[in-house]
Amino acid sequence: MRSITRAVVCIAFLCAGARHAGSIPPVQRDLVGLLSKVILDVTWKAEGVDWETAKRGQALSSGDMVRTGTRSLAVVKFKDNSLIRVRELTELTVTGTLKQQKFSKSVNLQSGGVGFTISDQQAGEEFRFTSPTSVASIRGTGGLFTIGREDTLTVVDGLVALLNTVSSTSLDVREGYTAFSRPDGSIDARLSTRAEREAAEGAIRGDDTPRQLKLELRNDRGETEELIIDFKEE
Repeated sequence: MRSITRAVVCIAFLCAGARHAGSIPPVQRDLVGLLSKVILDVTWKAEGVDWETAKRGQALSSGDMVRTGTRSLAVVKFKDNSLIRVRELTELTVTGTLKQQKFSKSVNLQSGGVGFTISDQQAGEEFRFTSPTSVASIRGTGGLFTIGREDTLTVVDGLVALLNTVSSTSLDVREGYTAFSRPDGSIDARLSTRAEREAAEGAIRGDDTPRQLKLELRNDRGETEELIIDFKEE
């Protein structure tokens, strides 16, 4: 008889829990930053929900994902004013961990690449890029990090510690160098080529960098003249 009574009580508690499960408030997640720019096909996803169209000024919390389509771009601004420019066909997850008033950030790339300008990190803080193959730990620097058949890191300013997680081999990548981290565990670096340096500089170019539009005009006499218009990306 006592066994039957205990069973009934347990079932009652389970039923009550099921009734109130929907009223449990959502878990609060740390705010990491926001989307300061959204161009063309950019989507956003929080944990447990479907992908949605991203909007400029949208807040990003720890665990949120960002994805860009063809010829699309997103700029993520973190709370410490660090910036990453999410290139086309990129998918990533941003996370943040607050411990003893120190906020560490991480960007996990599932595909594509990002240009980055990372603010100097305070003691006890860190900023990391991760992939299935690598971890790039950054204190304050700028460059380009892409993943594919191999992870490629080009540093245009500062110093980045790059770790290959397959072999647990690491090296420091200095300004003017490009490093490669591969799924077979190998990792190496060399001086950046001009093309690599220009690609990295273009990837981290600020939003207010002047651009030029060149037009060829023809007058009534059939003469041509080149018109150059300076403008800034909006």
